[in-house]
Amino acid sequence: MSLLDLAIGIEFKVHRWASIRAEIPRPDGFRVTEEIDGKPCTAWRGSESGKYAVYLLRKRGMEHNAVMSRLASILGEKPRYLGIKDTNAVTEQLIYVTRKSKDFHREESFSIEFMGFTSTKLNHTGNIFSIKLETGDKEELKRRVNTIKGEGVLPAFIGYQRFGTRRPITHLVGKALTQRDWCKAVDFILGYPFVWENENIRLFREEYMKGEVKEELLRKIPSQERNIYLELRKTEDCLSALRKSRVKLSFYVEAYQSYLFNRVLSRKLRYSTVHERDEITIPTDPKQCDAECLEVFEVEGIQRGSFHIEELGISLRPVKRNAFMNVRGLHFDGEFVTFSLERGMYATVVLSEILNADPKEFT
Repeated sequence: MSLLDLAIGIEFKVHRWASIRAEIPRPDGFRVTEEIDGKPCTAWRGSESGKYAVYLLRKRGMEHNAVMSRLASILGEKPRYLGIKDTNAVTEQLIYVTRKSKDFHREESFSIEFMGFTSTKLNHTGNIFSIKLETGDKEELKRRVNTIKGEGVLPAFIGYQRFGTRRPITHLVGKALTQRDWCKAVDFILGYPFVWENENIRLFREEYMKGEVKEELLRKIPSQERNIYLELRKTEDCLSALRKSRVKLSFYVEAYQSYLFNRVLSRKLRYSTVHERDEITIPTDPKQCDAECLEVFEVEGIQRGSFHIEELGISLRPVKRNAFMNVRGLHFDGEFVTFSLERGMYATVVLSEILNADPKEFT
């Protein structure tokens, strides 16, 4: 079990295999295709008329919000989408807008192609993954893939991307918010540098922890950190600084709920019986917890009202999620491992179970 696994609440592995070193040549070695009605989105065809114009978006190594912002200017409105796809990957997905303005458009990192119209909601059933694994242990890798294929399911842990693979602190910010410890939340957003970060942001975090940040460094860091820091310096009020966040603060609290889900599922897998069709609920009131949930809530200090944060306008609902995920069509051809997952499930969790390696090597 890696330190990153433990940091995000994953405390259980189905198989206790030795670690396999494997590299994924990103972005081209990590391919994701959205699944519509159980088929690749590239096979979807729309009608000749309808409420929405649907486009196939192909992107390579481009961040979700950046491509959506660019598409808004191209299509004349902000596109709607069915899911957020990986940044450091080659991805295919459908987007839709209220009017058609182009048949085709291509830029260096993305392209869109008109696929037809629809008046009904698109049925996003999951994602298809094709991931290149460069390793010298191909026979052992094939054996493991066949073992998992025979079992068909894996625990539906919430994956590393939800917490930050290079800086897994989103749930820590969320926990601080539920505790109304505004300054601790600010410290986690601005401070605590990680060695894998960009040099400028790492230097900023180091200076922030020391209590003084040079002006020239502020121009080199992301606007999220800069806005919060400037408000904090101006007002010396952590709550006011948090309100300057460009990231929705509910995002952090939802990440904390994801951490709790992972911990509860881990505890159930280790100490009780979990069936394939079971659903795990993370309530907002400890009185609605089962035994494993209550144990985690008590350790975390969660109380009734923890997830209703009036000062920030946050009021979250309980989380309900399947305990297991179906790993469909799992196959390794000696170069690429391919499989399909239902919506909301994480390919990196599958890779972690197969490789049992440091997640930083494949996320």
